[in-house]
Amino acid sequence: MKVITVANRKGGTAKTTTVVNLAYGFAQAGKRVMVIDLDNQGHVMHGLKALGCAPQNEITELPISHFFTSVVKCSENIYATNVDTNKANTNDNITLDTLRNWCDSVPVTTHFDIVLIDTPPTLSPQLMAALSAATDIIIPATPLPLATDGVQKLLTACRNAMAERKFRATRLTILPVMVEQNLKLHRQELSGWYERYGRNKVLVPIRKSIKLAEAFAQNKPVFAYAPHSRGAHDYTELCKQLIG
Repeated sequence: MKVITVANRKGGTAKTTTVVNLAYGFAQAGKRVMVIDLDNQGHVMHGLKALGCAPQNEITELPISHFFTSVVKCSENIYATNVDTNKANTNDNITLDTLRNWCDSVPVTTHFDIVLIDTPPTLSPQLMAALSAATDIIIPATPLPLATDGVQKLLTACRNAMAERKFRATRLTILPVMVEQNLKLHRQELSGWYERYGRNKVLVPIRKSIKLAEAFAQNKPVFAYAPHSRGAHDYTELCKQLIG
């Protein structure tokens, strides 16, 4: 089973947008998806709410019991954690293997093909546990110099942890987001990523699209809001790349 953690220690890097749209895209491809929202703002549910999330009985054990109120069923193939925004604290101490053990438990591996984890934009115990649980780590970032510096630092930290076997991930990739192809700076920085990391380490770019923001405002993945938009196209190609 894949456990995909989407992480960046900087806010505003489309982590939640990516998790919501990957969940929907994977589900459309017939994959059974569990979404874990580790950001105490609970924004993942904002992107899935219009699908008609309802109580379920299959998954009764929560990975961090005080952080979530429940696991809900958002569609036939999508389940998600409901964050307790009044009590969730990303500074609470949890052990490194908390999420890994839950993802590897029989109920989760029996019911799901993919676990998707959204992470807080801070170096917190929750982030470390999410990275430790991952089989695949995706770092979303806009191709700009300061973002590149942050990506490099996170890549180095993850590689070191993988070498020390603290993280079990076998795939570590960068996802270019909010890309404007008519901006020379974006093109230059993206070219630098390809040269430095190799094209197989840089995922399909997600272009800047107002439809992505509008979809979230309507509590929908972009596929459900604007299926023919560039945002839907780009996330479709990303899902194909990750599944393949």
